Amino acid sequence: MAGVLTKLQDMFQNITLDDIKEFCKNTVNLRTFLVFGVCSGLWLLMRKPRGIPPGPRFTLPFVGDLLSLDGGDGDVRISTRKLRKQYGDIFSVYFGPKLFIFINGYDLIKEALVKRADVFSNRPPMFINDILARKKGIVFSSGKLWKEQRKFALETLREFGFGRTVLEDKILEEIGYYVEGIGKHNGKAFNMRRLTQASVSNVISSIVYGQRFDYGDPVFNNFVEKFEEIFAVAGFVGLLNFLPILRFLPGDFFKFKRTMRNSQGIDRIIIEPSIKDHLKNYDENNTNDFISSYIKEMKRVEETGEESTIDKDNLIRSVKDLFVAGTETTSTTIQWTILYLLHNPDVQARCYKEIQDVVGSGRLPSIADRSDMPYIQAALHEVLRISNIVVTGTPHTVDEDVIFHGYVIPKHTVVFANLDSVLADDTVWGDAGVFRPERFLDENGQLVKREEFIPFSIGRRACLGESLAKMELFLFMTTLIQRFEFKPVDPDNLPTLKGVIGITHTPTQYEVIAAPR
Repeated sequence: MAGVLTKLQDMFQNITLDDIKEFCKNTVNLRTFLVFGVCSGLWLLMRKPRGIPPGPRFTLPFVGDLLSLDGGDGDVRISTRKLRKQYGDIFSVYFGPKLFIFINGYDLIKEALVKRADVFSNRPPMFINDILARKKGIVFSSGKLWKEQRKFALETLREFGFGRTVLEDKILEEIGYYVEGIGKHNGKAFNMRRLTQASVSNVISSIVYGQRFDYGDPVFNNFVEKFEEIFAVAGFVGLLNFLPILRFLPGDFFKFKRTMRNSQGIDRIIIEPSIKDHLKNYDENNTNDFISSYIKEMKRVEETGEESTIDKDNLIRSVKDLFVAGTETTSTTIQWTILYLLHNPDVQARCYKEIQDVVGSGRLPSIADRSDMPYIQAALHEVLRISNIVVTGTPHTVDEDVIFHGYVIPKHTVVFANLDSVLADDTVWGDAGVFRPERFLDENGQLVKREEFIPFSIGRRACLGESLAKMELFLFMTTLIQRFEFKPVDPDNLPTLKGVIGITHTPTQYEVIAAPR
C-alpha cells in the first residue's frame, strides 16, 4: 500500500503547468465534440423528409409533434380539424418518431382509395397491430396474403347470404332472444351495452361457428368480456405503436400485457376449441359455416399442393377479424341510435309511426319492408354519419415513395383517409353537427343516396361486413322501436352525446328505460 502511495505522489509532483493547460484544452475540445454530436443527433432525429405535406414546424425527438397538438380531451377529431384548417387537405404529423399523413375531403380520399387503390391498399408496419395480428387474416394483412384471405372470405360469406335475405332468419331468431332479454327488465332502467354486444356477437357466431350461445353461458361471456377489454384499453396500448420500447417499463401502464393475455385468451376460450371440434367432425358435404368452409379449402390446397396462404393461423386470425368487424361496430351503432332517440323523441315517434303504417304490430319487420321505410333508413344513415364509429378509418400505407398531389408520401408511412373530414364537413352537409335525418330524404320523402356518405370507408379496404351491418341495423332497430318506447331515466338530465374515442367511437355508458308498447 505504501508503495502505491509513493508512486502516486511522484506522479503528481511531475505534473507541470503546461500539462494542466493541455488537459483543460483537451477537456474543452471533448465537451465541444460532445455538444456537437448531441446537436447533430437531435438534428437528424428532427429532420423531416423533403417534399412531405406540411405540418407542425417544431417536431421534437421521441415525442414528435405531440406537444404542438390540441389535446381536445383526447378527441383526435379536434386535432385533425384544426390541422386541416391550418395546413390544408393533406398534412403530416409525427407521433413519436413515426410519420403520419392525413388525407382529407371526399374527392382526395376517393382518389387515393378508389382511383389509386393499387397504391394505397396495404397496411403499414405498426407494432401493436403486427404483434397481435402477425400480418395475417383479413384486416391487418397486405399484398398477396390479404387478397387471398379477403377473396375467400367474401365468396364464402356471399354463399351464406351476405347482402341477401338468406341471413334474415338467423338475425330475426337472435333478435327474438334480444327482445326477450330486454323485456326481463320490466321497464326499469338498465344498461343495454353488454346485452347488445352479446346479441350482435351471436349473429357472427352463427355464421362463423354454426351456432349461437346462451347469454348466460360463462364461456361465451368470458369471450365477449375479453373482446370488450381489448377495445377499452386500446387508447393506452396504441401508444406503443409510436414508442414500442415503453412496453418494457415496470408494471403494465400501457396495458400491453393485459391486451396480450386477452388476445391469447380469446384464441383458447372459443376459437381454437371450435376449430379443433370442426376438424374432428369434418364432413365435406356439410360446410354450413365459415370455419368448416375454410377447412374444406385448406384440405383442397393440401391435396393439390398449390402455394397458398389458406392455413390454420390465417383461419384463427380471420375469425377474430370477423368478430371485431361484425360485433363492435354494429353493437356500438345500435347504442348510438338509442341514445339519439332519447335526445330526439320526435324522431323516435316518426320512426314508430312509419313501422305501424307499413308493418303494424302483428308481425316483425323484414328486409322486404326496408324500401317502404325511407325515414327509418334516413335516421340510421344519420346515426352512422354523426357518430362516425371509425373516426379516421383504418391505416393505409404505400410500399414505395409516392407523389400524391405534389407531395411525397415516403415508403411505409402511415396514411389515414380521414373519414371525419367528410362525415362532419359543413361544406358537405350544411349543419354537420346537427342530428337531422331529413338530410337523407328528397322532397318526396324518399331516401337519397349521398356519395359522401362513407361511414364504412370506400375502395378495396372498405368494411367487409357493410351489407350485414346495414341489414342488422335495420332489423334490430325496427323491431326494437316496434316493441319498446325508449325513455331517459331522468328527462331533465339526458345522457351525454360526448363519446369515448378508442379503436372505435363509442357512447359514454348510459342507462335507459325500454317501456313495452
